Amino acid sequence: MKKRQLAALALAAPLLGLSACTGGIAGLALSANWFQRTGDTPTSSANETLEYSVTFQAEAGNTFLSYGEGTYRTVLTAENTSLADGSTEMCYRLTSTLSVPVTYTVGGETASFEDTVTSDVWFRDVSHSLQPVRSVKTFSVHSPQTTEPTTLESAYEAYAYTYTVQYNADCTSADIEAVYTVPEADPHTVTVDLSDAGGTYLDNEQILFALRGLNMSSAVSFSSINPVKFALATVTMTEAPTSASETLPFSIDGTAGEHSLTTYTCSIGYSGSNPGQPQTLTYAGLTDANNNTYRNVLLRMQTPVMNSLGTFTYELTSAVFSA
Repeated sequence: MKKRQLAALALAAPLLGLSACTGGIAGLALSANWFQRTGDTPTSSANETLEYSVTFQAEAGNTFLSYGEGTYRTVLTAENTSLADGSTEMCYRLTSTLSVPVTYTVGGETASFEDTVTSDVWFRDVSHSLQPVRSVKTFSVHSPQTTEPTTLESAYEAYAYTYTVQYNADCTSADIEAVYTVPEADPHTVTVDLSDAGGTYLDNEQILFALRGLNMSSAVSFSSINPVKFALATVTMTEAPTSASETLPFSIDGTAGEHSLTTYTCSIGYSGSNPGQPQTLTYAGLTDANNNTYRNVLLRMQTPVMNSLGTFTYELTSAVFSA
């Protein structure tokens, strides 16, 4: 279905997901590396804003689809959140917004739009393996329909829909609802059994954040719901992250500068049949457990557009760690 095809394109925004469950995959050891003192776990003090530039590199055969420079912004806060068992707990809340202009050109005709993807996810602290509580993702995008369109009308399709996931108290099941407004269609609802999830499980919308909690010393696997298939899946790194020394320009707490730091780069993707193309992620390394200057922040991300039409590159431009 076209609506599910769009979900794959929307993985240009965060794609994957992690909580402690049982199974054959080892659970992930997570630390609160997003704090200056990594041993601190006061969820209520979370207050961070990250901003990224988003650029697009078209593949050689793509002559009809282009994206202008976009922006990606994440905001980490904390708030009292109602859990599925009726209790209330201070949880992390991560909000993200992707906005990018897109232009289709066929036979001298053009059509331009502003595509947006927004998400909200609530999850518990590291003592609960960042167990997700709920997530909501909203799309308003124009998806390519073919690699060689003959008319402007056949080049793209407009989609607007909301994808909501609600977890039960022990994270053994998830209720998913997809509500489509453009084109209008009946809602799609499904309950996914997570009791067989291996190792660690997280919601898609917290994965990019959660990987900051790893020590990046080895390849890992974990469980997630594949939002295209509405089914539980395994997410893997094909090999251990590689380290490098880089000098990168971005501001910290309003002060611009160039920062020389150790980085770690890895690729992650779904395993199994028709897994799609992986994402490549680069994180800042841990500087000091008691003075972690760069908070293991995501520095760079590369995500392919469906049908091998090109690649988005996200690059950190601003980090406010004490917002």
